[in-house]
Amino acid sequence: MGKGAGRHRDRDREAMRQRIIEAAFRVFLRKGFRGTSNREIAREAGISPGLIYWYFRNKEDLFRAVVEAKSFALPLRRLARTMGTAPPPQFLAGVMEIVLSLYEEPAMIAALQLLLPEAIRNGRVRRVLVSRAIRPGMEAIAAYLAAQQAKGTVRPLDPRVGARLFMGLMFSQVILGHLLRLRFPVPARQLFAEALEVYLHGILNPEAGGGSA
Repeated sequence: MGKGAGRHRDRDREAMRQRIIEAAFRVFLRKGFRGTSNREIAREAGISPGLIYWYFRNKEDLFRAVVEAKSFALPLRRLARTMGTAPPPQFLAGVMEIVLSLYEEPAMIAALQLLLPEAIRNGRVRRVLVSRAIRPGMEAIAAYLAAQQAKGTVRPLDPRVGARLFMGLMFSQVILGHLLRLRFPVPARQLFAEALEVYLHGILNPEAGGGSA
């Protein structure tokens, strides 16, 4: 009975934490990082302001949690766990699907429209965005590429460079298509798939048979 009650409390705590994160996300979208107060977040979540401090040290700590929850870092880590031994075409196609799902999610595009300009102006926001969203994602891809190099399926290159080039290739399409509103010449899925093919032709070791299963 004691263990059951403990699990129930843990579920309640996690549910409240997620409730605060979702409320903070909505307020940050409306008002930006600087323009948002914890009092406004508490009002959005329907809780007392003091309750936020049971879960987060301050507004910046809460902002870090929001960025991590809403970025591609968490699904990419899950992908690395479940497909970490898959051939490069399959693994990188999985990464492409994550980026494409973000591209097709209006809330995620709104988040990018908030975060990118704010990150340019505000060093604190930039450090959070890099440390909680961008760097973890690139590190997961770099670790995968390093493991594939050891198998001989990927040609010799700095895995960090390979990861950066791949994410740059993917996210540049998001920036061009949504933030700069440059119309795609073909449907988004086709464009992302072509970008993946271009990348694969550059990194696969021809002597390994294209890295197929």
